[in-house]
Amino acid sequence: MFIEYSEEQNMLRDSAERYLRDNYSFDSRQAAVKQARGYDADQWQTFAELGWLAMTFKEESDGFGGGALETMILCEQFGKFLVLEPYLESVVLVGGLIEAGAQPAIKEQYLSGLIAGELQGAFAYLEEGSVADPTHVQTTAESSVDGFLLNGKKTVVLNGPEADCFVISARTGPAADESGSSEGISLFFVSKDAPGLSLTNYKTYDGRSASELQLENVAVTAQALVGELNNGFAIATPVFSRATVAVCAEAVGAMDALLTATVDYTKQRKQFGQSISGFQVLRHRMVDMFMEIELTRSLLMATAWKLDNNAADAEQCVAALKAKVGKAGRYVSHNAVQLHGGIGTTDEFSVGHYFKRLAVIGVMFGSRDSHLSRYSQLSTLSSTQSSTQSSAQLS
Repeated sequence: MFIEYSEEQNMLRDSAERYLRDNYSFDSRQAAVKQARGYDADQWQTFAELGWLAMTFKEESDGFGGGALETMILCEQFGKFLVLEPYLESVVLVGGLIEAGAQPAIKEQYLSGLIAGELQGAFAYLEEGSVADPTHVQTTAESSVDGFLLNGKKTVVLNGPEADCFVISARTGPAADESGSSEGISLFFVSKDAPGLSLTNYKTYDGRSASELQLENVAVTAQALVGELNNGFAIATPVFSRATVAVCAEAVGAMDALLTATVDYTKQRKQFGQSISGFQVLRHRMVDMFMEIELTRSLLMATAWKLDNNAADAEQCVAALKAKVGKAGRYVSHNAVQLHGGIGTTDEFSVGHYFKRLAVIGVMFGSRDSHLSRYSQLSTLSSTQSSTQSSAQLS
């Protein structure tokens, strides 16, 4: 498969890289990490002015109608420069869910604010013991006179401290079985100032902001339902797929930056009277790093294209991509640290921060093992369906 960027996509990539290179230095990033919100509010507003926050929304939502490829292009640059701003959390996840299934009044009120950079959101879907499985939901939403009462606890709610609104998953019906079925799960839009909603905020391993959410009889109206009752994953699944492509693109950008930093460092570091870049063993290792990155990039582009074109095997490709990123991210980041030596683990040097970000991406939306298992299941299902169709045609 050969995928060639359009003129507009090339412009997006080049302009994003140029802006971030000139205005998003590692030192300024580190200063933003130390702020209470954990990112630079001025940068977030600039992202909105550049049109990045509107990039993937439909034109009828005042967006530019971009797809998974545009998300991929932008997030690869975010990964290259370790961007902290909550694009994934506010735009890809919450924005995608609201656009796909929220009531018109909520869309009108919040989408414009998200696109303008005036509002932010967070998707609360993980719970203790879920191991990144979004179908493990024990939070409940019981019917009430005016709508629903939400009770439960959510964990690792990324961007929770700065969110103006949340989309929260809750169980409204029984599961089809005990193996992690998405049946019976609904999504609800909840404002941050809703009575009964409390947050415990903290920093994650890679320096981002997250929250634990406690819900005690949080009352929402029927209009707060996002998507169908008992079938919230009908809209959540494609949003998760695009978000997975986004973090995988970020990983490719981070790996790219790590390889560049590693090659530059080995040219400067001297042992036995010569640069260590001249040692054949180290050259081979850096070539292996390069190969891992390029193989991952090819799979990333193919997956984004398949999502945009609704290919039958798009979900299989998403699972394969996330599994590949888990392997490649670990290989590239570990070798980058080893080739840098002790300096690669210090907070003052960027390599350690790329290492931490890739470690977190490795478990976001499921680990390598979970996606290998999912790929196997989807492949088996696809083969069964193909066999059934062939038998039907022969008969």
